Amino acid sequence: MNGAPQVLTCAHCGASPDSGSIFCKNCGKTLLPPAPLVPPSTDVRHAPERKRTLLKWSLAATAVFLAYFMWQCGSGMSAGARLSDDGVRHFHSQLDSGAYGDILSESDEAFQNSGNREDIIKFLTGVHSKLGLSRGFTRTNIFVNASTSGTFIKVTYDSTFDQGGAVETFTWRKTAGRLKLVGYQITSNVFITR
Repeated sequence: MNGAPQVLTCAHCGASPDSGSIFCKNCGKTLLPPAPLVPPSTDVRHAPERKRTLLKWSLAATAVFLAYFMWQCGSGMSAGARLSDDGVRHFHSQLDSGAYGDILSESDEAFQNSGNREDIIKFLTGVHSKLGLSRGFTRTNIFVNASTSGTFIKVTYDSTFDQGGAVETFTWRKTAGRLKLVGYQITSNVFITR
């Protein structure tokens, strides 16, 4: 037997066994102790520690993933807010200068197809003639929706014009790092009183 100790006498009856025997020919008892089922190099007592270590690393990896995901969402939200603010400044400058056709031509196809070109220009003209020049705006709400049809950013502003305040809601589609206007809504008491 390779690696097994040679037994010179039976521990139970003292008889001399034949070479390579497993059982005593005199009493029938086993001559060699049984081989362990678990190899001696495996320490069974450390198995719970390994599970705890694996659990700790799994939790740490999950926490890192969630932190990265939240950071990405937050940075995407702040980038969307900056782009939207820039887009609103540009929109207001075009509105103030009467460049309604430019607003329409630079907008998303969805905005361009939302109505008759003349009606959209007439609407923008009416907004400008009733409210006057833009004096500033404050972002009050932002919603970002990323889906298979693109990334849409819907932003609401409290805006100030020469003739009074208004609430403007811009819906943008993010394309190649820029925003294109998809929707525009405006409400103001000036529209009712003038």
